[in-house]
Amino acid sequence: MRFISNLNQKIGDYASAIYFVVFVVMIYDVIVRYIYHTPTEWALEFVIMVVGIHYVISGAHAIKNNTHVRIDVIYNLLPVHMRRWMDVLAHLLAIVYLSIIVYYGVEQALPAIEMGERSGGGWNSLAPTYMKIAIPIGAALMVLQSIVSFIDSVKGVRNEQ
Repeated sequence: MRFISNLNQKIGDYASAIYFVVFVVMIYDVIVRYIYHTPTEWALEFVIMVVGIHYVISGAHAIKNNTHVRIDVIYNLLPVHMRRWMDVLAHLLAIVYLSIIVYYGVEQALPAIEMGERSGGGWNSLAPTYMKIAIPIGAALMVLQSIVSFIDSVKGVRNEQ
């Protein structure tokens, strides 16, 4: 279990460096567009791809660090034992929902890989294929982390009783 949490922590930590790459690419694009009057065909498409991939592979990091989206106003009003039960329910629902995303994400990714799906834009990159591959991988990481968090939440409910 610790391996899964450590893996997701490392992926999230290293993936955050992607935004430095995005920053450099965007600065480069602005310079060549407005100073040299030669806009790039690839910069925007590259940035959208990289940020999209980052978004889906960083979800497990958010679950691991308990920084995912939740309605804290209501959650914080609940007594501690109810919060623990809400955590159990939330992780269980996440496992079910994310497992469905993994299944259908693979169904979308396999044809994209087979045909080498391209963007159709000026750069005509394989960005759609890469993003479709990242979705089931990111969802699978989130399923694994949700299982770890579910087990921890169940232990918290048991220890309370």
